[in-house]
Amino acid sequence: MMNTAAKGVVFLSCLFFFLSPLHSAFGAGLYVKDGANVPVREAPLENGKITGLAMQNDYLEVFEGRGQWLRIKTPKGEEGWVPARYLTRQMPKTLIVDQLNEKIKSLTEENLTLQEENAQLQKENRERTYRISGASRELEDAQKQYETLKQESSQYLDLKNRYLALQRQYQEASTQLGQKTRENNRLKTSERLIFTLLGGSFIIIGLVIGSLLQFMRAKPKKGGYKF
Repeated sequence: MMNTAAKGVVFLSCLFFFLSPLHSAFGAGLYVKDGANVPVREAPLENGKITGLAMQNDYLEVFEGRGQWLRIKTPKGEEGWVPARYLTRQMPKTLIVDQLNEKIKSLTEENLTLQEENAQLQKENRERTYRISGASRELEDAQKQYETLKQESSQYLDLKNRYLALQRQYQEASTQLGQKTRENNRLKTSERLIFTLLGGSFIIIGLVIGSLLQFMRAKPKKGGYKF
């Protein structure tokens, strides 16, 4: 009797041990173990009608348990019962490897994208450096042109001041020349008038003298006077 009771206790303990993690999986999910393609049956029986197939590494939603059977739903939407021994909480290594491969692929693509962005940034940086260098040269040229222009402007102002001074001197000289010309013209006019008057006077005097001489020659001599 004691052996039978002990065996019963052990059996119940083992049953509780195996069923406890499965019950805690209800509302969550389990994975199909590697290398197992499990038929999904309509009832929790070994000879139950097959309604689908849970492939290895599939993630199955778990709704309830009955003994060593669990009612699940496959990724394809097929619902039914499968033996709990084919399911596990641990993610299959194949899925882990696939996820790692996907992560590596994603990181590789991200790395390529970063390399392309880095290359683009380096190109933009080179172009920016070239533009800055060109701008620096333009700035230097502009500075030289400014200095030259400032010097030329200073020379221009000097030339302009000299020109204005010469222009004033020219105007003053022109004014003085005009005054001198008018005075000279007046003097010339006065001289011509004087010469004209003198010449006319001499002519008149000559005419008067000639007339007197002619008159005296033409006058008859009186008798009694003999020389």
